Amino acid sequence: MMSFRQAKKFFVIVISTLMLVATIVFNFGTTSAWAATLPAPFTSQAQFISMNRADAITKNLEGKAQETLGNVTGDSKDQIMGKAKQVESQMRNAAEDMRDEIQLSNRAKAVAKNVEGKMQETVGNVTGSSKDQMMGRLKQTEGNHQNIIENVKDGIGDLFN
Repeated sequence: MMSFRQAKKFFVIVISTLMLVATIVFNFGTTSAWAATLPAPFTSQAQFISMNRADAITKNLEGKAQETLGNVTGDSKDQIMGKAKQVESQMRNAAEDMRDEIQLSNRAKAVAKNVEGKMQETVGNVTGSSKDQMMGRLKQTEGNHQNIIENVKDGIGDLFN
């Protein structure tokens, strides 16, 4: 038979899942609504949350609920399917983490190039070296162009999501 603790855990998972599903179905907290409350850097890019992450969270909650149901009823099929959904959720999150890391690394390279250029230009200004000033400006321009390329990539990616 089911203990009070198991029943409580089961109902918490079921209620959480229902709240998440209602949020998604009725578009509470849509990306556009979130974007309206975020600072400017987040509004220009869809960095806050992606639908893939939301799907992964939903899949994880489904899996937990199904596994708990299987534990309560003693149905091994529900237990296994619930665990499988949780593993699928972990794989989706890992893929999103990798995607975010790749995007950040390109952005980080652009920012680093820009900062390096500003530093070199400043050194050129202090020492009077026109070569350092020019190379610094060139690096800043390169960093800015890389940021523009990343913005275009993000825009194209948003079209297909």
